[in-house]
Amino acid sequence: MIKKVFIGILTVVSLTVTASSLYAQTAKPEAPTDTYVYLILGALLFTLAVLFASIMIFEAGERKVRKITAAATVEGAMLLDHEYDGIQELDNPAPAWFQFLFYFTIAFAIIYMINYHLTGKQNTSNDEYLQEMTIAQMQKDELIKTGALINESNVVALTDKTDLDKGKEIFAANCVNCHAADGGGGVGPNLTDQNWIHGGGIKNIFTTIKYGVPSKGMITWQSQLNPKQMQQAASYVLTLQGTKPANPKAPEGNIWVDSSAVKTDTLKK
Repeated sequence: MIKKVFIGILTVVSLTVTASSLYAQTAKPEAPTDTYVYLILGALLFTLAVLFASIMIFEAGERKVRKITAAATVEGAMLLDHEYDGIQELDNPAPAWFQFLFYFTIAFAIIYMINYHLTGKQNTSNDEYLQEMTIAQMQKDELIKTGALINESNVVALTDKTDLDKGKEIFAANCVNCHAADGGGGVGPNLTDQNWIHGGGIKNIFTTIKYGVPSKGMITWQSQLNPKQMQQAASYVLTLQGTKPANPKAPEGNIWVDSSAVKTDTLKK
């Protein structure tokens, strides 16, 4: 009797979960289908637990009654009506709590199989891995886009017109107050001659923009510009070399020579 009731319960649970999953797949995207499914599953599991507990209590009561009424003739009352090779079996089932756990694992396995392997509603571990890899790739693309991997040791001069135009915009918005619109200098030094206070070349200029020169009033720009923007601005500053500003400031610092270029020329010779 108990087995028939249990099979009936599992059938109802399986049909209900399947119907709920199909509803979730055919429902409108804006509907909170996950909430509906979880509420239904929660209600079913709670009902199942109550029914299991009731069945176990009822079975334990029956077993207790049988033991009391058959106290005088235990073997005669509890022996089953069949034997194998002269061996008779006692009607002594497993404890109720053990049977409950056993039946619960069966119900859980069925629900898990339907939810993860038949309806396709839940994500598998492979799906989650692919999703995480997609997110990681998007984050990597964003880092490359903003130049997060660019620093003063690997920065290179940009020559693309789009980058130089962007560098000119950044210069016009942030640097003209100190260096003049044409780079001739003012509060800051002249950027069109060959003299540099903190070194010329893309790496030195990038470093100066990034960390600034606080002792002389130049702020650090790494908190306001991303590495890509600082690279664009530094590359534009290099294009000012040799131009003729309207009111150039007197040269400051020393004439800077690119030592790497000198070594390269020497090797060629």
